[in-house]
Amino acid sequence: MKQRIIDETISLIQKKGFNFTISDLAKQLSISKRTIYDNFSSKDDIVEEVINRLIGKIRTREQQIAEDPELNEVQKIRYILICVPEEFAIMDSQRLVELKQYHFNPWTKLDTFLKDEWGVVQDLLTQGTEKGIIRNIHPLLFTELYLGAINQIYDASSPLKNLLTMGEILESVVNILLEGIVVPKNPD
Repeated sequence: MKQRIIDETISLIQKKGFNFTISDLAKQLSISKRTIYDNFSSKDDIVEEVINRLIGKIRTREQQIAEDPELNEVQKIRYILICVPEEFAIMDSQRLVELKQYHFNPWTKLDTFLKDEWGVVQDLLTQGTEKGIIRNIHPLLFTELYLGAINQIYDASSPLKNLLTMGEILESVVNILLEGIVVPKNPD
């Protein structure tokens, strides 16, 4: 039952944002509010579980990519930088504002995760530098540049949203960042 509640919550977030009610959720599930409260003590608990699962999916996918022996460090970084926002697709800038406004604790957890969980990417940057396929740049600088670009993309007033899809914007950002750090195969 918990999984059904979480899945329907994600659906409601996508449709209505975070200002849906427990009554909306119960109606969508064709169950009573009491059944929801038997599984979760509050709407905040449901939202927190959604955020925890989102973070868990991102970490799992990131680890799968990082451990893939078929990929080099540059490919792993590329896939991780694209994977994280794909998993994060239920959250646009408006949803983040709502999350912060209505559910501060889950927002804080997500915000901390997005700012602090870059150890795998930074390790891959260091490994790539040691192998000579990535220029010697500070890994923290790279992740800060990426986060700055992502924050700009999620800004509702970004003019790019009218020109390109989120996927196209993300792919372009990753290409610019990676092609700017990858050592050319035939330097002249």
